[in-house]
Amino acid sequence: MVSFTECFGGLFSKRSTPKQIEPDSAIGGLLQSYPANPVQHPELNPELSKIASNLETIIAFVNPKSGGQKGRIVFERLKNYLNRENIFDLTKGGPKLGIEKHKNKNDLRIIACGGDGTVGWVLSVLDEMKLENQPSVAILPLGTGNDLARTLGWGGGYNNESMEIFIKKVIFGKIVKLDRWSIETNLVYSDQNDIEVKRSSDAKDKLPLNVINNYFSIGADAKIALDFHSAREKNPELFTSQAFNKIEYAKNYSKDLLNRSCKDMLQDITVFECDGISYLDKLKTLNSHSIVFLNIPRYF
Repeated sequence: MVSFTECFGGLFSKRSTPKQIEPDSAIGGLLQSYPANPVQHPELNPELSKIASNLETIIAFVNPKSGGQKGRIVFERLKNYLNRENIFDLTKGGPKLGIEKHKNKNDLRIIACGGDGTVGWVLSVLDEMKLENQPSVAILPLGTGNDLARTLGWGGGYNNESMEIFIKKVIFGKIVKLDRWSIETNLVYSDQNDIEVKRSSDAKDKLPLNVINNYFSIGADAKIALDFHSAREKNPELFTSQAFNKIEYAKNYSKDLLNRSCKDMLQDITVFECDGISYLDKLKTLNSHSIVFLNIPRYF
């Protein structure tokens, strides 16, 4: 049984493009692919040095595994704009320690560098910490779908664009709110025999994460996403590019389309209501293999 129980606000930053942005400049006749850190070397990047105080209020969490390992490149590039102590590798303890360290800064802004799952991880930790002043969260999209990043104006993926332009978007962007939903699930047993079946299966009493940022799905869509996640966890060295990831998604989708693994899904659903209106008969008419609850207007 699944029920949506409550809605609570989460701060996000939708960034407008700043004016008069210059590309990385040539210094001493040599092109600076990675400009010197404006906090440590103001003489080499005077334009960014004017907003050095703003840079101190930004912290970044990077998932180095995201984007076909592109997260590692982003981690190194961020070092040229932010203090080293403001950049955190999410594989080394998660986001909580970094947020705890900088939580008292005024107008704290967080950059979540990764896919939608990375963003959700950061937001869930913020929920747990219950900070008095909630930081806003910017997204540097490194995932496969990046639906949340697209919705909030951050684009569909990072393709080595100027990090300076991105940092300025983080500083000068407008803050908007996004509704986020908590969800409750329970296993329902019809009789004693059913209990024994459920106990011997992979059914879980609770979801690993009970918050919806993008969408919540049941059926074929959820199975395809789970298969992809399991394959990536088992062989991370194979998932080294966003293009490969999307191909794998397409392969899993095609395989499930042929196998029809969730063709009997509706037999296990006895009640399906929204605002007191039943939609179960309509779903059965459509012979649905997947049900998706959307919280954003984009769906990968």
